[in-house]
Amino acid sequence: MKITRKHFIVAMLLLLCLPVGHISAQQGGDVAVIVNPENPVTSISMADLHKIFGGDKQSWGPFPAVPFVRAAKAHERDVLLSVIMKMTDAQFQDYWVKKVYSGTVAHEPLALMSTGMQLEAVRSQKGGIALMNAQDVKDGVKVIKVDGLVPGSAGYPLK
Repeated sequence: MKITRKHFIVAMLLLLCLPVGHISAQQGGDVAVIVNPENPVTSISMADLHKIFGGDKQSWGPFPAVPFVRAAKAHERDVLLSVIMKMTDAQFQDYWVKKVYSGTVAHEPLALMSTGMQLEAVRSQKGGIALMNAQDVKDGVKVIKVDGLVPGSAGYPLK
């Protein structure tokens, strides 16, 4: 059976109903950019991260870009907002409301409550991309370089 985007979103919403233990893992540290292992991209620029998470770049490599974000109060969301998007949470939400209502995009990025949900989301979408605390990365996803640097490198921009 082919899993459509609609099926995936419904499944993720159902997962939100499950009890979630520790929503945010360790705070601070480097934040990795993870993608589906089938995505041939190995590096991304900060400018392209801004475009993807801002809905201005809707495909990359051979796949549609499918960004996933963490829900509020997660370190990864803070990094997305302050370092990549340079917005407050309220500005980010308002930005996406305007993009959706203008018809520029179909919907805002799906906000996920846990790192486990992020891992599953990126594993299931060939064009999936998310930010995750580097120490929480598990098998089944690929970490890509940001501006040529890997998490843990001197000068890595996503902290």
